[in-house]
Amino acid sequence: MLSLDYSLLNKHLTGLTKIFLLCFFNTILFVQYTYADDYDKQIKEYKQKVKKSKKELVGIQSVISQKENKIKTIKKEEISIELQLENILRKLETTTADLKNTEKLILRQQKSIDQSKKKLEIAKLETVRWKNILKNEIRFAYKQGVGRSITDEYPARIILSSNSSADLVKRFKFFQLLARQKSFVYLQTMQNVEDYEALKIKLEDEMNELMLLEDKKKISERLYSNQKNEKGKLLSNVIKKRIFQEQEIANLKDSETMLAQLIELLERKAKETEKQKEEEKLARLKMSKKKGSLSWPLEGETTELRHNLSAIFGKQKHPELDTWIINNGIRIKSSLGQNVLVIDKGVIVFAGDFKSYGKMVIVDHSGGFYTVYGNLDKILIKEDQSVNKNDIIGIVGISLYSQDASLYFEIRRAGEPQDPLVWLK
Repeated sequence: MLSLDYSLLNKHLTGLTKIFLLCFFNTILFVQYTYADDYDKQIKEYKQKVKKSKKELVGIQSVISQKENKIKTIKKEEISIELQLENILRKLETTTADLKNTEKLILRQQKSIDQSKKKLEIAKLETVRWKNILKNEIRFAYKQGVGRSITDEYPARIILSSNSSADLVKRFKFFQLLARQKSFVYLQTMQNVEDYEALKIKLEDEMNELMLLEDKKKISERLYSNQKNEKGKLLSNVIKKRIFQEQEIANLKDSETMLAQLIELLERKAKETEKQKEEEKLARLKMSKKKGSLSWPLEGETTELRHNLSAIFGKQKHPELDTWIINNGIRIKSSLGQNVLVIDKGVIVFAGDFKSYGKMVIVDHSGGFYTVYGNLDKILIKEDQSVNKNDIIGIVGISLYSQDASLYFEIRRAGEPQDPLVWLK
């Protein structure tokens, strides 16, 4: 903190303003050095994260491998089911062809049954007709006395009553024909009855066969339809399982890619941090070697500039307030408008007004070294601008408290204020 007028500041600054000033310097001047101080810690954290991430990566790769093996098993099961389904479909096609043949057989059987029904109807009519003929013949024979004792001699009387031998032969042939006719009628009637009964049995057999064919058709259709549906559902479930596993693998592979990228980033960050640490170490060493040889922030002879010091570094007793104050830097008397020079190359990290300190510039020289230039009248550079040794960064202004033209100058190393006179030549 700027400290030559520290006692005067105590009169003019509130507690909150003091805290704000302290926070500002802690933030602007030391945050980067704190980062530099934590290089080893950050490298360790990066390596721990890399180790942890690699372990997670191995775990993800192991899960991916397991799931890929599972998918292979599921695919084999899927292929097996597809083959079974193809067999079922082929059998179903064969069954469909068989069913068509069965349907043809059913139609043929139906036609045969219809024909059998017609034949049976005809046979029934013929049987009835021949039964009627037989009944009439029996009735006629009965009337003629056939089978009765008093008429047993009827055929002989008819034959013997003939008038001539020719008439006798004629009558005898008539009786032969009559006997054959009666025998034919009887036999035909019995044959028709037998045919009728045979047709009835055949028809019943055909009807039973038709029912068996229809039952066979229904059973075959139901069996293969059920098998097809069952295998179809099974295949659908297996496909869903495979798709789910493939989606999980895709997600895991995304995680694997992201984790691999994170590991690469962490390893790169660790290397960059190690490089920054090395660069910081070299910059600090290089800056340390300049101790006692750095240029002054104002133009002029070293002897004269040392003579113009109005406040020096360290614990001092204020002559007017009779109290001890701590100076973190030095104040150099100068003339108004004199150029303020940067003591070594670096980067501007702050350039602007800062409360009671007026216009101020802070330069980062790397390696944890910062210089502060306060109480400026004008600032001639911008933040983030690179500067070289003896570049003009502003001009001297008048102090609000001492009312003289002077420059407040401070050097910080590793966040700690340094005695500028030890570093300046």
